[in-house]
Amino acid sequence: DLHLGRAVQPGSYFDSVGQKSAVLGREDGKSEIWIYPYKVLHNFQLYFLIEDENEIVEGKDVARWIDVYPHQTIIRYVHSSFQVEEIFFAPLRDAGVVILLSVDSVKPLSVVASFTPDLKPMWPAGLGGQYSYWDNQKKYFVISEGTRRNVALVGSPVGERFSSGPAHALPEGDMKIRIRAEPEASKRTFFPIFISASHSGRRLADDVYSRLEKDIEKLYLEKFHHTDRLLNEHLSVQTPNTLLNKAFQWAKVSVNEAFVCNPQLGCGLVAGYGLSGRSERPGFAWYFGGDTFFNSWAINSYGDFNVTRQGLALIRKNQREDGKIMHELSQGAGFIPWFEDYPYGFYHADTSPYYIVSLYDYLSWSGDVIFIRNSWDSLKKAYQYVLTTDTDGDGLMENSVAGLAALELGAFLKNTKSDIYLAALSTEAHRAFAELALLMKEESLSRKARKTHDKALKALRDRFWIENEKRYAHAITTENKPLNEKTVWPFMPLFFKHLSQERADHVLDLFASSEMSTDWGVRSLSPESSYYDPQNYNYGTVWPFLTGYTCLAEYNYGRSLSGYSHLMSLAHNTFIDALGNCPELFSGEFFTPLETSVPHQVFSSSPVVTCLVRGLFGLRGSVLKREIEFRPSLPGNWNQAEVRNFRLGKDVFHFNVQCSEGRFAVQVEPQAREIYRLHLSPSLGFGTRVKSVKVNGEDTKFSLEEKKGEVRCVFSLDLRGKTNIEIATEMSILLDLSPHLPRIGDQTTGLKIIRVLYENDQLRILVEGLGGREYTMDMITTRTISSADEAEVESTEDSGKKIKISFDGQKEVYSRKEIIIQFN
Repeated sequence: DLHLGRAVQPGSYFDSVGQKSAVLGREDGKSEIWIYPYKVLHNFQLYFLIEDENEIVEGKDVARWIDVYPHQTIIRYVHSSFQVEEIFFAPLRDAGVVILLSVDSVKPLSVVASFTPDLKPMWPAGLGGQYSYWDNQKKYFVISEGTRRNVALVGSPVGERFSSGPAHALPEGDMKIRIRAEPEASKRTFFPIFISASHSGRRLADDVYSRLEKDIEKLYLEKFHHTDRLLNEHLSVQTPNTLLNKAFQWAKVSVNEAFVCNPQLGCGLVAGYGLSGRSERPGFAWYFGGDTFFNSWAINSYGDFNVTRQGLALIRKNQREDGKIMHELSQGAGFIPWFEDYPYGFYHADTSPYYIVSLYDYLSWSGDVIFIRNSWDSLKKAYQYVLTTDTDGDGLMENSVAGLAALELGAFLKNTKSDIYLAALSTEAHRAFAELALLMKEESLSRKARKTHDKALKALRDRFWIENEKRYAHAITTENKPLNEKTVWPFMPLFFKHLSQERADHVLDLFASSEMSTDWGVRSLSPESSYYDPQNYNYGTVWPFLTGYTCLAEYNYGRSLSGYSHLMSLAHNTFIDALGNCPELFSGEFFTPLETSVPHQVFSSSPVVTCLVRGLFGLRGSVLKREIEFRPSLPGNWNQAEVRNFRLGKDVFHFNVQCSEGRFAVQVEPQAREIYRLHLSPSLGFGTRVKSVKVNGEDTKFSLEEKKGEVRCVFSLDLRGKTNIEIATEMSILLDLSPHLPRIGDQTTGLKIIRVLYENDQLRILVEGLGGREYTMDMITTRTISSADEAEVESTEDSGKKIKISFDGQKEVYSRKEIIIQFN
């Protein structure tokens, strides 16, 4: 079972989320309840009245332990005379919440559930005239407003009213429900609290409330089996790194919880969850275009195409007449003219090209031609909008025309004409649209888009390049000059493989360095900039989603050591704040989330999936072309890895990799209706010689791909059933750097591997470390070493070796050195 538990951290966040409701709280037990589109109540908390002693114990004072599961969250309250478990459970598809109380007490005990009613729609909408009363027959509070269309019910079949206030006014004090528990009887039952809501009157709210009570076991099992299928029937991985395995599973859960159904707006993907406090803004629990697109890459990777399709369909439905794609849609939009009266709906530029790119990605993985055909008019409108935002004819969209992209605030925006993030997205949109037009048999449109792509690619490569500094600028200014600031955003053309290897190497050297890379991710802006602020939203913080893009860029260009380091930082972030979820952003100087950070930010968890599947394993495919690319870059000390339930459309594939000295073996088990062509190109280390490749015992032709001495064995084959592949090697050099996982509050101290090169029997490793510190990395090779400069090499067991690296520079200041290991 997937499970996380710890002693309660009173200020830390937890949630239990369904498709129509959510419990958002703190580990001391105080929570708020959302049943979309309403914030039903806040300040929900338990008090315990020890009857014989007339003593009241506040739940927050005795909250001791929290257990988090994919389908429920449990807080345990412990007192010398009782133990109570509070089980929070948001049903999968019902507009309600269930809270179960398990009571074990040596004395008669009353549990008092206290809350402040709200019945307020999500920002910026509002309602007036709320009132409440206790229905003694139904044993619940009714919370409504003057029209009586908007209704919430909060109660317990075993409860009684324990609150005060005028009968027809929203009480200023908290409302309370009392549940009496006798010592022996309470051990044999759960005491339930049910919460439901409706925007169509009390009858519907009452129907949901009754279903919660009547079908509680059925609803609980539905949620349990849903998450079980997510974990076990969609893509899963098994590697030697247990933390990574667990983080991958939790990332799937976190991303899946983004799928929300609003009774007025439909179903789609929200961006994240957090406490709303005194507002009606629960983190980012409303629909976002850019987040949907970025997170859909993870959803496609683990194969839940139905969720991606619904998320994209919601975005399509809200496209502007001129073709522009929405940025955000509040769940309160059903009450107000959201797009007409508020500025937030379309103020981002990146959503329109990202829409085109993401529909093409969805098509590749799902093979859903029908959805593309039904979306074709929308795609053409979006593409036409992209074209209208290029005023100088270079093929690149312009922020000055279309709106925001990489940044949302700050000094860089004033003079930005095109930032490199938007430029890369628009370049890729031309390519994706050309392919889609070809599929739709609009050859002329496809040729035009391809021609525009070629023009845009040249402009992207040349106009942003700063030759004397060997890097790409963040943006082109309104004066058509490079904005000379070192930001992380050049990852985007690397993510799409737009740049040459030579130029990419310079960019990735910077990203891997201590200037940009902390031990928990990549800074958004270099500390050398005068604008750097480690707490600033856009100008110095560490965003996991930016680290995810960087990680994929590194794997794209053969930087697996730094790629793995960044992947592990993403995985580690899953367990340091809200259990099972990654926060929105971190300080650029200390390993801690910003105080304003959303604790369950979906685009912070989704890169764990995307970077592992598409990066480390290099798994991609196309249903229409019947092709799979498998380009694994396993860490040097891994001896096995398994990927199960890799899905392309309705076809499923399992991969099992076994590594040992002189042998790299892959077993592929297809469960497919058609024959797929597998393109395999595993990394085999540095300086490796390939002796043979056998497929099902038969010799197979292969070629070698070598970049900076890293060798890949490249060949293709048809998958006609279970297939066994064996690559015989010799003289390989495998490197591994154990992940450096910081503790909360730490500053960056880990070794940074900038670049590795092997040629002429010589291994060169460019590294950075802190003065006064010694670091160790592993090397596995049967080769004999004649000398080592700037490091000591010690042999361990078998062919293992330890490379010990000492830095003698200024204490606790990073410096750079090159290790040179000469082999015989």
